[in-house]
Order: sequence, then C-alpha cells, then structure tokens
Amino acid sequence: MHNNIAIIIPCYNAHETVIKAIERVLVYFPEPKIIIVDDNSPDKSAELINERFSYDKRIKLILRKNKGGRGSAVLRGFQEGLKNKNIEFFIEMDADLCHDPKYIPIMISKCNMFDVVIASKYLKESIIKGLNVKRIIFSRIVNSYIRFMLKVPITDFTNGFRCYRREALEKVDFDSFYSKGFILLSEIIYKIYKKGGSFGEIPFNFVHKEINKSNFNFAEIKEAFITILKLKYNFR
Repeated sequence: MHNNIAIIIPCYNAHETVIKAIERVLVYFPEPKIIIVDDNSPDKSAELINERFSYDKRIKLILRKNKGGRGSAVLRGFQEGLKNKNIEFFIEMDADLCHDPKYIPIMISKCNMFDVVIASKYLKESIIKGLNVKRIIFSRIVNSYIRFMLKVPITDFTNGFRCYRREALEKVDFDSFYSKGFILLSEIIYKIYKKGGSFGEIPFNFVHKEINKSNFNFAEIKEAFITILKLKYNFR
C-alpha cells in the first residue's frame, strides 16, 4: 500500500513524455496520489492526460490558465497534496523522463531519517547524460554559488527530484516566496533549513531530455542570483 505518498509532476509541453512518466510511477507505486500541474501547455499535454486518465482516481490534473513557472507549479501541487491528511511523503519530479521513478523507493526509505532527500547529480556515484559541457559547468557554478551563500550542506540545489516529509512542508509559508522559476527549488530548501530541517542525498543517473525549447534564459539567471541575495540578507 502506497496511499501515503503524493507525487507532484509540473508539466509544460510534455505531451511526448508525461504519459510514460505517469505509467512508470505506477509500476513502482500502484496506489499513490499523482498530482500533475499543467500550465496550459500549447501542445495540449493536459488533453492527453485527461484522455488517458480521466477515470483514474489516483491521478489529479490541475490546469492553470497561464505559465506560472515550474517552481510555483510544484508549490500548487504541494498545497493540493497537503489537503489529504493521510499523505506522509511528497515526491517532486519532472515530466520529461529525466527522473527515473525507480529511485523513489530509495528516497522514501532515506526520508525516514531526513526531512528532505534529494537525488543529486553531483555525488561521486551519480551519472549525467545528455547535458553538454557548457551546461554542466554553468550548473556547477550556480550550485557552488548557492551553497557558498546559503550554507546548506547539500550538493545539488537545482535538481527537482526530491522527497519531502509532510512535517517539513507544513513549516513552509507558501505565500512568502521571492521567485517562480527553477530557483524556487533553492528557496524551498533554505526555508526548511532555517526551520531546522535535515537533508540527505542519493546518487542517481540523470538523463537530460530536451522535449521543448529551454526556458533557461538570462531573465531566469538574473532572477536566480537576485533571489539568493534576498534569501541571504533579507530572510524573515
């Protein structure tokens, strides 16, 4: 029985992979609560999900009117999952198959000892495939910067493949985030850290899949660096 687990999947233009991602989750967890938050994908991902799972009570699709960013989509999924008092563990993962559900049982097992467990790309045992050298170098620089500024003892602040204990998320003020994009992942970590949260990491094989044009642009990079500065010096 896995009805104490909620799996949050933010979705945008993922019609090529999201169904497979859901089906792979169900291989490992026959009875989870899967919450997909779709930002009105132009490729009609939501219609495909409805077509395939409209009568499946395990699957809940939240359709937002506008593209609000990956981070805010995850928060919306958390808020929905927290309504169910039976949920003890919250898994966050992408819809593009770069996060293999086979690691979820390992994360949940380790989450019995920590408040948050992160599948890290940067542990010695981890393998990265599909990312060019430029992206890897940039990602390492960003993660080193965040670790230096926030002092949280983890190696990967930007990977959205994680397991959270319910108690950790209940301490987070969902209305006080600075950002909406990928850097919100680091905000969540820092807020839990400031509340005394503990963190664990597991190695995994990260396989990057470019299912649509990357949203990783100068505006998001600028937002990321500014957000970390705000967290460092203006956290309340």
